[in-house]
Amino acid sequence: MPVPVSRAAGHRQRGAGAAGFLLASIPILTLGLGGVEAAHWSGLRQTLSLALMEAARAGATRQARPQAIAQAFEHGLRMAYPDPRAAARALRERRAALGAPWRIRIARPSPEAFLDHADPALRGPRDHPGQPLIRNDYQALQQARRLAQGWPEGRGPRSGLTIHEANTLVLELWWPHRPLVPGTAAIVRALAPLAGDPDQARLMAAGYLPFRRRVSVAMQSHPAAWTDLADGRVTRGAAPAPASAPGSAVPGGDAEDVGNPPAAETAPADEAAADGDVNGDGPGPEACAPAP
Repeated sequence: MPVPVSRAAGHRQRGAGAAGFLLASIPILTLGLGGVEAAHWSGLRQTLSLALMEAARAGATRQARPQAIAQAFEHGLRMAYPDPRAAARALRERRAALGAPWRIRIARPSPEAFLDHADPALRGPRDHPGQPLIRNDYQALQQARRLAQGWPEGRGPRSGLTIHEANTLVLELWWPHRPLVPGTAAIVRALAPLAGDPDQARLMAAGYLPFRRRVSVAMQSHPAAWTDLADGRVTRGAAPAPASAPGSAVPGGDAEDVGNPPAAETAPADEAAADGDVNGDGPGPEACAPAP
């Protein structure tokens, strides 16, 4: 015979079952949302690397012009934001919160590389006729002359770079990512005081995860000493402190090198570059003496 159960006892059992299901579902849902966020981080890192490579290729053929690098990178963001309106909204939100929506640092060629390797015989672009240029062609001959001049390994006394390294474009990207999962931004803000680097702490205090990517490509035109963009998107500023790299503080913040390493000798640059940049109209190898 079934044991009769009172209506009140049945309600109590159903309430206990609902509470138990709720307690069990919280960690399951948390793990599921965390998996979604981690999958998004992985895809975003790859997308940012591709966009940064697109920017580096534009810079390699346009004399490392910051405006060309910025335009190519934001055009490459279409892989992360297929809808142009979504891309514009994302950049607008980051600009309002951080000033610069992202930052690319031209790590190489450094300003000191132009002091060592600028060729005074080269003419600058038509819009910057007096701009210092590093000769991109005849690199083997330039390296030999620097060795004959007594520079150890052909490295400049100010920059410590060889002519091959001075003709390698190295870009470092800092991209602020807003987490998808609700509540993650609050955790990021709480961890901001633990970041030793001021740039990283500033991004985290605004609720963004700092993603870092790095790329290097061989220059295909004479590098020119451009000034930084006024809005701070492309600069030659100091690198963030390595002691608190984003990869050690937050997921997805590690940096990587992508692209092909520079060859020991590069071909002469294309003379038909855009924007009227002068890439190959300088004198021949007999005029390639290193700057004093």
